[in-house]
Amino acid sequence: MRQFRARLPVSLITVSTIEKVIFASLLVMIIWLPIPLGSNRMWAWSLIQIIASIQSIVLLACYKGRLPFYQLTHYKYLLIPIGVFQVWVLLQTIPVPLFLLEFISSSSFQIYQQVEASWGTISVDSRITLVALFKGFSYTLLLINAIFLVNSSKRLKLVVITLIVSGTFQAFYGATYVLLESPTSPIFGLPAETTATGSFVYKNHLANYLMMTLCVGIGLIISQLHVHHAPSWHSAIRRTLEGILSSKMLVRLCLIIMVIALVMTRSRMGNSAFFFAVTFGGILALLIYKNRPFALPLLVASILLIDAIVIGSLFGLEKVKQRLVETSLVFESRDQVLLWALEIIKDFPVTGTGMASFYTIFPSYAQGDVGVYDHAHNDYLQFFVEAGIPATLLLATSVVFTIWRCFNTIRNRNSRTMKGISLGCMMAIVGMLIHMSVDFHLQPAANAVTFILILFLANACSVLPATGKFKHASISPILESREPKSV
Repeated sequence: MRQFRARLPVSLITVSTIEKVIFASLLVMIIWLPIPLGSNRMWAWSLIQIIASIQSIVLLACYKGRLPFYQLTHYKYLLIPIGVFQVWVLLQTIPVPLFLLEFISSSSFQIYQQVEASWGTISVDSRITLVALFKGFSYTLLLINAIFLVNSSKRLKLVVITLIVSGTFQAFYGATYVLLESPTSPIFGLPAETTATGSFVYKNHLANYLMMTLCVGIGLIISQLHVHHAPSWHSAIRRTLEGILSSKMLVRLCLIIMVIALVMTRSRMGNSAFFFAVTFGGILALLIYKNRPFALPLLVASILLIDAIVIGSLFGLEKVKQRLVETSLVFESRDQVLLWALEIIKDFPVTGTGMASFYTIFPSYAQGDVGVYDHAHNDYLQFFVEAGIPATLLLATSVVFTIWRCFNTIRNRNSRTMKGISLGCMMAIVGMLIHMSVDFHLQPAANAVTFILILFLANACSVLPATGKFKHASISPILESREPKSV
């Protein structure tokens, strides 16, 4: 018995240390995600799959299978739709006899019948759908790992800070080599563009990534604002000086750098989605925020006016406005792609054509030469085409539920940290929903995983205690009352 008691603390220390190392690897992976071309290459997303699998295996090993699975119940409305969706993608890849396939999907049956096959799958390209299945499985693993690892408000803030650091690095890198007029990108040697792309290949993917990290950063700043007016001029001056010398100013500088890079991407919808999301979040906070910080309207106004007018005039917001004005469907082929893709949905309304199969199926529906379209440039449309209407709507329920949770957190919780981060996550989700309508931002792994992490953070703000670790099924109101008045 004495030997067992002597060994027990060592075992606990070992488990705690390993768990901290895995959490650190999660933070490193957040920064790494956009670096290898947005993780939009097979070797890059394969590395994410390996890391996610190793994290899960090590967690199971160090806890000896006794992971706190009760924590998953607090995220069931996020996990269940995603899990069912993954099962559906798996079913799309399973071969069945043609007589059964005709009953399940008559359009897929006709395609396999033309090649005189005796077996077929729901997916018109089962190999690429299998690749998408493994990508989605790794995303689900990362989400589950995050649920186990991010079990306190301190770790929640560390994840948010890591996202801001990653966005700032991408912004600084992208803006710097454009300003230096380098002929090639410094790391991968790709031909340099006149617009900022960061380590992404496509400028709109960088704009989308910056939009999400900017919104989360704004939420962090809001969580650090004082709720009450300063009682005197001396106190107000002291608060101002403390703010200038504190980490809040560092975060504010990071946001300025990201706004500069966002403008320099010349992304029409990226900039529009960001400013609409911030405006929406500011108005929502003014209407429903409980114990609203008095400086909140000034913060929102500074972001929209000072950043947009002063920074935009220096770094090219006028060119973004010009691109918006000159946009014409005559010169855009995306409207034709949308119309032709609607025909695919009519033929595959329930089952879809198989995840990631848009590139395979679209040429047979294209009625003109519009170039190569490996994606629909509209994530909603592409999901309807590839997954079918029911599966896509099921997946959308997790996003709708997350927005509802953000709304409740902002309105009902007393923790400024949770409310501020939740507001930032809501703005990021709204911006993403807007930006998804004109591009394929869920296809690069960096953007997709970041969006999933933001959905997780939004749900975590609703259930995690304001102080301490997540140990019980319900949040104790005593814990929230212990949170310091200023963060």
